This record gives sequence, structure tokens and C-alpha cells, in this order.
Amino acid sequence: MADTDFAKQKEAILGRFSKETQFTLDWYPEYVEDFPKALEKITHPIQWESCKFVAAAKHTIPKKFGVYCFSVDLGEPFPKKLHLPLYVGKASEQYLSERFDDYLKEQKNVKGREKIVFMLNKWQNRLTFWWAVIPKVYVDVVEQHLIMSCRPPCNTRVYSKEKFWGKAFD
Repeated sequence: MADTDFAKQKEAILGRFSKETQFTLDWYPEYVEDFPKALEKITHPIQWESCKFVAAAKHTIPKKFGVYCFSVDLGEPFPKKLHLPLYVGKASEQYLSERFDDYLKEQKNVKGREKIVFMLNKWQNRLTFWWAVIPKVYVDVVEQHLIMSCRPPCNTRVYSKEKFWGKAFD
């Protein structure tokens, strides 16, 4: 990372943000609609839970595997509780509680991932952490399909729809 990147990170952590920052959320309705069919092998429905992304909520996050999503509650002038997904991730090598803790640390890390540090600091008062506990064997495929369905703006990994979505229907 260049010195200018570190400077931008530091500015984000200090709460100084460019007024012209733009995030783009792509939406693929056909993948959203077919999502349940793609994941038929999962024996129970995905149950999402959430909390505000604050250190005090750390104890509410389970010590289990699963997927998670950061979203921003847009607030006024938008409808109440209108959330936009910003990042989708997985907890397959660590528990959800450990991933939550990793993000609390990354929030103050000047050398952290640029989009993530920006997200964690820019919307710190409106950020929601969502999680769904699922069997470890399904975590990767659920995360991949969630990202393919909406390509959140803070995710940098792009999955091949042909490779991953096609497998879901084999």
C-alpha cells in the first residue's frame, strides 16, 4: 500500500470522509429469486439475526460457523429500517464471534483493507452486523451465492456465476 493509501486510511479512522465517495451495489434479481433453489441441500432455512456494530454487542455473536453481512441503515430521508448490504463474508475458519472481533480491530487499523476501514468508520453509527449460523460444510457456497446475488460494494472478490451458480443446480 502506498503512503497516500495510509493517509486515506488514517483520515477515515479520524472521521474525515470525501463527500464524493461512491459505492455501487449491483443487484441480480434472477440470482436472488433462484437462491433458495441453489441451496436446497441445506436442511434448514437460513435464519438471520442482527445487532448494531458496536463493541458492546460482541457477547451476542455466537461461537459458531456461518455467514455474515454488514449493512447500513440509511436513515432519514429514507424509509425507516431501509438497509443496504455493504459487505458479505464467511466464518468457516473462525467463529462468527471471532470475525466480529476482527472487524472491531480492523476499524482502527491504518493498514486495514481500504473499503472495509472506510465502511466501519464512515457508517459506524448506522452499521448493522447480520449473521446466520449454518453448518460449516455450506458456509463457502452460501457466501459465494450471496455475493453473486448483489455484489456488495465493499467486497473485492467476484465469483464466476457460471462456475458456482451452475454447480448449485447439478
